[in-house]
Amino acid sequence: MNRSKIILAASTVVFFALVILAGVLAYGKFAAAEDAKKGRDREFKELEAVFKDDIFPSQENVAALKENVGDLEGMRDILADALCAKNVKVLTNVSASVFMRALQDRIEKNIREAPFIDGRKVVAPGFAFGFERYYGPDSRMPRESEVPRLVQQLLIVSAVVDAMYDSRVSEIKSLQRKGFEADAETEVRSAPMSRGGRSARRVDSRSSMLPDIQTELYSAQHFTVQLKARQEAVVDLLNRLARLDYFTIVTDIRLSKTDRDVRTPGSIGRNVRGQAASRGRQAEDPADESSDMESAVSDLPSSQRVMSGPDISPALDVTIDFDVYQFVKKEAK
Repeated sequence: MNRSKIILAASTVVFFALVILAGVLAYGKFAAAEDAKKGRDREFKELEAVFKDDIFPSQENVAALKENVGDLEGMRDILADALCAKNVKVLTNVSASVFMRALQDRIEKNIREAPFIDGRKVVAPGFAFGFERYYGPDSRMPRESEVPRLVQQLLIVSAVVDAMYDSRVSEIKSLQRKGFEADAETEVRSAPMSRGGRSARRVDSRSSMLPDIQTELYSAQHFTVQLKARQEAVVDLLNRLARLDYFTIVTDIRLSKTDRDVRTPGSIGRNVRGQAASRGRQAEDPADESSDMESAVSDLPSSQRVMSGPDISPALDVTIDFDVYQFVKKEAK
């Protein structure tokens, strides 16, 4: 009897323990399902709010954006006006005959006022500054439609020539402008003309492959000048090109030396010869003479060993490519 009661009591305890465990597990499942339901409902409400929201921005945002657009347009107009102030003048009332007279007068003035550097004139007689087509024995009359741009190029070339004169370059070898005429060559080059009226100097034509720039906002004309000048003159010329009244950008510059820029003083050679004579011998081998020169130089103070500087530095052969920009003015509303 007691055994049956014990088994019954144990079974009852196990039963209630299982019931309690099942209840706990069921409660956990129901709680997780409730949390998932709440999260789903919350996301559904957020998505529903997005779909029900007005697709158009608020009036406050519209007003702020309009104000920003107005500020940007004002900044653009200020920048455009500043850039257009550098534009080359477009003269549409100049005839072909008037241009030819103005061109001849300007070229003759440039040749007449060319400075003398190192005992020689900067430009040679007959230099046409890129306008051989309209100056010289084989000159021709331009078309009326081509005159406005030719006037622009003449104004640009005149400003550049004045800058080169003021920089005191040693020699202007050639000046190239982009030929835009219908029957013109790709590049119009200027160099001293021979008796037949043709260019007597070969010029660098690498820039002839560069096309003029033409966009809705701006255009650019390409020019190339070849010259000979000292270092300080080249630097001064680049600064003057940057300060031109026209919007000018130097796109490429190529330099090459024409001679050595470090030399030994002439007195060194005299000292070497004097020292060799005092020793009663002459250098039979050039290597011995070079050794004597080096030993004499090494014995001198550092200030007298070599000579270098702007006074004795050789001139440089320089090729400068530059573009002159023309900006489109905004039409008044």
